[in-house]
Amino acid sequence: MSLHPPRPTRRRFLGLAGAGTLAALSPAVLASCSSDGGGTGGGSASEAGSLDSLIPTHIPFEGVVPDIEGLHGAPDGFTSYPTDFIQAVQEPPGRGGSYTAMTPLWGPLPPGLGNNSFFDHVNERLGATVEFNFQDGNTVIDKMNAIIAGRDVADLTMFPDWVINLIPQFNRAVGELFEDLTPHLAGDAAAAYPLLANLDGDAWRWNVFNERLQGVPWPAEPFGNWVLYRRDLLEELGLEAPTDPDDLFAIGEEINDPDNDRWAFGDFNLSMRQIFGAPKQWRYRNGELIHMFETDEWRASVEFMRKVFDAGLVHPDIVAKGDNAKELFNSGRILFNQDGIGAWHESYGQMLGDDPDFRVDLMPVFGAGGSDPVMHRGDPSAQSVFVRKGLEPEQIEEVLGILNFCAAPFGTREYMDYRYGAEGVHHELDDNGAPQLTDLGAGEVNDGYYFISGRPPAITESQYPDFVPWKTAWYNHAAQFSEEDPFAGIRIQRPERFAGAETPLTDKVEDVIRGREDLDALDRAIADWRRDGGDEGRDFYLGVLQEHGRD
Repeated sequence: MSLHPPRPTRRRFLGLAGAGTLAALSPAVLASCSSDGGGTGGGSASEAGSLDSLIPTHIPFEGVVPDIEGLHGAPDGFTSYPTDFIQAVQEPPGRGGSYTAMTPLWGPLPPGLGNNSFFDHVNERLGATVEFNFQDGNTVIDKMNAIIAGRDVADLTMFPDWVINLIPQFNRAVGELFEDLTPHLAGDAAAAYPLLANLDGDAWRWNVFNERLQGVPWPAEPFGNWVLYRRDLLEELGLEAPTDPDDLFAIGEEINDPDNDRWAFGDFNLSMRQIFGAPKQWRYRNGELIHMFETDEWRASVEFMRKVFDAGLVHPDIVAKGDNAKELFNSGRILFNQDGIGAWHESYGQMLGDDPDFRVDLMPVFGAGGSDPVMHRGDPSAQSVFVRKGLEPEQIEEVLGILNFCAAPFGTREYMDYRYGAEGVHHELDDNGAPQLTDLGAGEVNDGYYFISGRPPAITESQYPDFVPWKTAWYNHAAQFSEEDPFAGIRIQRPERFAGAETPLTDKVEDVIRGREDLDALDRAIADWRRDGGDEGRDFYLGVLQEHGRD
C-alpha cells in the first residue's frame, strides 16, 4: 500500500484565490452587511461592536498546546502531530438524519456517496448522512449567483467570503433563504455546541446580516497572499533572500536566464503595494480620506512593477496573463511568484515525492526606502456556512451538531476523521506521526467536511520539511506590520458605483505595468475613477466615520 502526502487544501487564505483571482478582485472588497436589507446600491455599514448580543459567548477549547505561539494575531504553530488525539465530541451528534451540502471544490471530483468509503467513515462518526454537491471552485461565483437567483439551496451551503461580496442582493436573499441562527447560537445558547463557541468572536460578527446571526464562520489567517520564492534554487546560486525592493530587483537581474528557460519573476503587484506602504483602501489623516489609488506609495509600487516588466524579468506567459504560474514556479522556470499562502504546502504536496530537496519559502516582509511595510489583513472570516430555511427545529439542532463536530481543531480525533479518514484505510501515520494518504485515501478523501465548518487557524503541516518553523517565523514577523484601518470593526457594503469604478482602473494598471500604456495613463485613469464613483465612495466612507464617531 503506497502512501501519498495529504491532498492539498484550496481556500481563499490558503490558496483558494491564488494570485490570479486575488488580482482580479478589488483589494478593498469588504464583507457585506446591511442594517436595512440592502438593495439600493447606496452602500451601508454596521459596527461590529454593536453585535455582541448576537454572537456566541466565547468558550475556549483546551486542546493541544502549540509548539510556537503566534504573535500579533498570527496563527499558532505545531511542529508535530500529537501521539494521542483528544476526543472532543463524546457521542455522535447526529440522529440518523440525511442532509445535502454544497461547497466549492478545487481539483477532481471524488467518488460520490455510496461509492466512497471516506464518506461512509465520517458519516458513521457523525451519526448522520451528509451528501455533497461539489461545485468547481474556479467558476463558483457563476454557480452561486444562479443558486441565489433560483432560490434553490442545499441544506448546508458554503459561500467563500469573496463570493458573498460579489453576489448582488445577497443581504436581502440571506434572510429569505437561510435560517436565523441567533436563537440557537447567540450568547450562552452556544454552550450546547462548544467547538463552535471556541471560534473567534470577530469571525462570528462577520456572519451577522440584517441584525441576525445567519452563518457559521471560518476564522481566517491574517493574510491571504504573498510572494513565494524557490529557496532551494536561490541557495544553489549562492544568493540570500532580498531585504528591500532594490535588492529584489538586483537578484532578479542576476537569476534571470531566458536562454535556459528561467525567468526571475511572476507577477507580484499586490504584495508590492504593501512593501511600498500603500493602504489597503483608505487612509484617514487630518479629517481627510485618501484612497490607495491617490497615494504616492501606491504609484511607487506600480512604477516598480513597470520597471520589473520593462527589464524582461517576468516570464512571457505571465506577461500575457497566462494562468500557469504555479506550474512555472514548481518547475523552477520562475523563482519568485505571488500566490495564496497555501500554495506553499500545495507545492510541497505535489513536488516532494519526486524531488525531496525541493524547498519553498515566503519572501521576507520588508519596506521601501527604510520605511516599514503596510501589511493588508483580510476579513476575520474567510467563508460562511448557511443552513437552509425551513428545517424542523430538531433538524437544525442536528445540523449544528454536525457543524460542531467539523469545527474540532487540530489535535482532536474528530479533526483526523474529517480531514484524513480512517487510520490504516485512508491514511497512515509516518515516522513523525503525520498523516500520509494511502492510495485509497488519495482517491476518496476530500475537503467537503472541512469546508462546512471553521476552526481556529493553525500552522500544522509538520509532514513537510521546515514548513512549520519557517511559516510561523514569517507570520510572527509580518503580523506586526498590519495597517491601522480607520474602519476596523465596521463591515461595509460598498456603494455600487464606487465598487464598479475600480474595474476600469485596475485594468488600466495591468496595461501600464505590462508596458501597453505609459505611466501618464494612471493620472487619466484616477481622474475617471474619481468621476465615476471614487469621490462618491469617499463621501460615503466619511459619513461612516462620522456616524461611528471616528472623524
